[in-house]
Amino acid sequence: MAESKREKELLNLSLEVWHPDCWGIVSTAEAGSGLVGHGAAVEGNSAYERCTIYGESHEHVTQAIEVAHELSFINHIEPIGGAASETAVPAAIGHATQDVFIEYVANEGIGSAFLTRGVLVDSSYRIEDGVETWNLLAHTSRESLGRLLDEIRDDRDADISVTKISPASEPIRPPKPGRTELLTPRQREAVNLARERGYYNWPREVTARQLAAELDVSKTTFLEHLRKAEAKLMSR
Repeated sequence: MAESKREKELLNLSLEVWHPDCWGIVSTAEAGSGLVGHGAAVEGNSAYERCTIYGESHEHVTQAIEVAHELSFINHIEPIGGAASETAVPAAIGHATQDVFIEYVANEGIGSAFLTRGVLVDSSYRIEDGVETWNLLAHTSRESLGRLLDEIRDDRDADISVTKISPASEPIRPPKPGRTELLTPRQREAVNLARERGYYNWPREVTARQLAAELDVSKTTFLEHLRKAEAKLMSR
């Protein structure tokens, strides 16, 4: 039975999403970078997005683009505005950024699953540490919204967690940035692993060399990530 106007409400929701074969998750995980998506459109079997890829260095950003080039479901990816920039980049994002235009097979992306079901992408979305964070706007009932998310889970083999849902009429109170939000993905990975493995315990339960081997990087590179992360956290 069709929903009445009274049953529907305008809802803000925030989701954490993982799904297989996501170009953004694959490319950023391999390069140690992150991604912010700014806009999307769907036409037929193709989806289009403008994104900002960011990382600690020009190499992290370009590697993420190269990985995306090689993925079978990416039809086209093209930098916007020249080479990756390492100037005037907010510290909370990274030291280098590159805007890109990308075209990919629509049924391989989670964004198109929302768009084709009438759910609006509200502001940007982010990809870090293998998880997509989406802010959405939906005009529907909560019951129908639950069914819609279940459909997407089944259709895209996706893990979707609702982290927030509220009427859109409520004032928006953006969360205060947490300390770890200031870190790049590689820095966050290094400091979290160090804490989990007892690197900061006394006596230390693991060496920097062992942690570097676990992340498949050199000891020098690991310590560079760790020291930069520590400096950012202490400066807060």
